[in-house]
Amino acid sequence: MKTVLIVDDKKVQLKTLRRGLRTRGYRVVEALSGQEALDHLEKDPAIDMVLTDYAMPEMNGIVLLQKIRENNKTIPVIIMTAYGDKDLVIEAMHHHCTGFIEKPFDMDELLEVICQHDH
Repeated sequence: MKTVLIVDDKKVQLKTLRRGLRTRGYRVVEALSGQEALDHLEKDPAIDMVLTDYAMPEMNGIVLLQKIRENNKTIPVIIMTAYGDKDLVIEAMHHHCTGFIEKPFDMDELLEVICQHDH
């Protein structure tokens, strides 16, 4: 069973994504902040992928990506964003972001992106 770490500061979004991924056979770990996500990654070696929101207080998705890459060059990191900003995409790719998905999206679209980057 693959484990996905979902990072979003909105509990409703976490709940929706958790439900959708669990019903499709994924183990889900949740974090409400970038720091909480880093803590989970440090403690749980079973995490296979990170799915993070871009717009979060304190640590946005790009900063989280940078911090993840300091310790883990290979874990897939997918950024969810409502902003179709090309500069954001370029910056994320510079830091070896694995993929993007633009909000709003449905579970089938998300699973397609996850499957593209699932090792």
